[in-house]
Amino acid sequence: MSPRRPRRPPPRSTWATVRTRRWALPGPLALALILVTAIALHFEALRAPFFADDFLFLDQARFRSLPQTLLSPDPIGNFFRPVSRQLWFWCWAGATGESPVAFHAANLALFLALLLLLHGLIRRALGAWPALVGTAFLALHHAADVPVLWASGSQDLLAVVGSLAAIRWLAEGRPLPAALALAAALLSKEIVVLAPFAAVLVARRESESWWASVRRGTPLFAVLAGWVAAWGMAAGRRPAIGLEVRLGLEGIPAALAHLVQVATGLEWPRELLPAAGFVAPPLVLVAVALAILGGPGAFPAGPRTVGAAEPRAVTPAARHHSIRTGLAWALLGAAPVVAVATIWSAYYYLFALCGVALALAGFVAARPAWVGLLVVLGVGWASHHTRQLSEFATDHGPWTTQSHVNRHYLARGMGTARLLLGQLRAERPTLPPRSTLFFAGLPAQVAFQSADGPLLRWAYRDSSLRSYFLGRFRLSHARRGPVFFFQVRNDVLSEITGRDSLERIATGLFLSEDLKAARDALTLASEVAPAQLNLRYRTAWIHGALGDTAAMHAALVASRLPLSRGPAPERARALEQIAVGDTFTARALAMESVLRHPLDPAAHGLLADLYLVREDLFESGALEAFATRVLAPDDPMAWRRWGMVQFVRTRHLKSRAALERYLALGGDSARADLQVQQTLRELARRLPGGELAQRELHKVVPDPH
Repeated sequence: MSPRRPRRPPPRSTWATVRTRRWALPGPLALALILVTAIALHFEALRAPFFADDFLFLDQARFRSLPQTLLSPDPIGNFFRPVSRQLWFWCWAGATGESPVAFHAANLALFLALLLLLHGLIRRALGAWPALVGTAFLALHHAADVPVLWASGSQDLLAVVGSLAAIRWLAEGRPLPAALALAAALLSKEIVVLAPFAAVLVARRESESWWASVRRGTPLFAVLAGWVAAWGMAAGRRPAIGLEVRLGLEGIPAALAHLVQVATGLEWPRELLPAAGFVAPPLVLVAVALAILGGPGAFPAGPRTVGAAEPRAVTPAARHHSIRTGLAWALLGAAPVVAVATIWSAYYYLFALCGVALALAGFVAARPAWVGLLVVLGVGWASHHTRQLSEFATDHGPWTTQSHVNRHYLARGMGTARLLLGQLRAERPTLPPRSTLFFAGLPAQVAFQSADGPLLRWAYRDSSLRSYFLGRFRLSHARRGPVFFFQVRNDVLSEITGRDSLERIATGLFLSEDLKAARDALTLASEVAPAQLNLRYRTAWIHGALGDTAAMHAALVASRLPLSRGPAPERARALEQIAVGDTFTARALAMESVLRHPLDPAAHGLLADLYLVREDLFESGALEAFATRVLAPDDPMAWRRWGMVQFVRTRHLKSRAALERYLALGGDSARADLQVQQTLRELARRLPGGELAQRELHKVVPDPH
């Protein structure tokens, strides 16, 4: 009998060998759990209304054929995006009757397509389980919130979906479909402008020369060159691009820093308020945990069972290539953000995050399942925390710690706009054809009024309607049809009516230094009530501020005032009465000095000081302060007085500008003015980015749904 051979011990399991698992979810089911999680996170978006730019694109496509829509100027006038703007909105608006549900459902479908494409790319490189980790990372990330919740977010989604399709098809050796997909992506949004380089990196084969890799990507580079030419040719039709694009050295480190910040899912208020405290993890993380833990290849090798799935081995070379490629992809995706770093938002990095997902998948492919699980759930929890922030960055700057546009920005804007629209329709259920509406006091960042009123035309289904901010009022608007004025106070919209409504409107306009609008409002009021000389008196100072001295003098003469420059002798007598405490007589003498010598700035300044201390005379005092500023533009005290008037009437930006002019003219004595310095500090708190401005964002937001 031959001796029995000793039994060989089973080979030790490594990530470079085929392994079996104790249990496993089928790969499609694990992926389905992640997709269902994404749907659950964004399901409320289906109930969201249109917002801001949406109305501009709908308005452009309405009543136009597709060629007419494509050939018409971009309604915003900033970027060249005919696929995601003109084509997309024309197709969906016509097919769905401008239904916001349909647009948001399409955005959600695009996001799911993005996840499927990303999963396919990572699976091709690393296998099934790392693909689940990378896909789950992006499915949970808050960077997708804005594109899904906002109908205009289709621009980002179409661009990223098109670029992912181009990368995948190039890797599969299908250059023509890849080129077409890239063309659609570039014509959707510029954020994927460096996608051809990422595609070459992803498609590069082992031991292949760089020249061969670049040559295979030639169709994509040809498309990029054509896009650059088309983009340049259309530059003349984009006058507003300079308002958003600002190239500067500071944008480079800021864009890279925000890439790391966004990749980790972290945003926080500038001041750590209670909103930055603990936020419990969402229940949807359970589904992702099941998908990752139960996905193919998640567990170490155990006893072989019949029929158990066996994941493909992942070589160290493949892992390292994926990590390097993913990081390079992320940098390429973040590079275009340099040009818009001062208004950055997390959703700008959606394409870059696809590269991060690939690098993450390569990192966890050689590690136990719990590593991938903790990384994904950590980023998912951080993103959930960021979603709960009740503010956003209000000041432009590359180093803000939170996005300028995020979920709260949209929810606040959508809810407030819907509330105001309901109040408008309650005030005016119908509007006459060719009506023009003007709005004052609208809250910032709600986009209720934009351009010439596309929201109004959508709401009333009347293409003849127009609307503007009150500061853009012109007489030509009143000539085209009925005119209506509205103001918003404490989120309540009401119509401005009454016999003196135009005079009250003009007062608000000159306080805001919307001088042309104030001039035209007073002109219209004079046509309605020609006998009121005080209207001509007000108009005189607005003409003077606009630099039309002849018109100012003519208006003073029409007000039956002499063109006397003074100095007014009554002013000295008024000062004597002030010294003995008789302000009543002092006001009468100061008024007499103005009527006798209306071109004497000192007379107007004294009358302003006497009026401004009384609330019932404040508006008249403000007019006299303005007249002083017009007549003595180099007098620092005139600017100080005017700046304080604007501060009291909450014209914060204008107040800061006037007080800074006072400091520039007044020299050392002005800089030692403690009251002005205190006022400027208070203005800094109230202006965008300031403490009080940020706190205003924490108010209860009307439900946009």
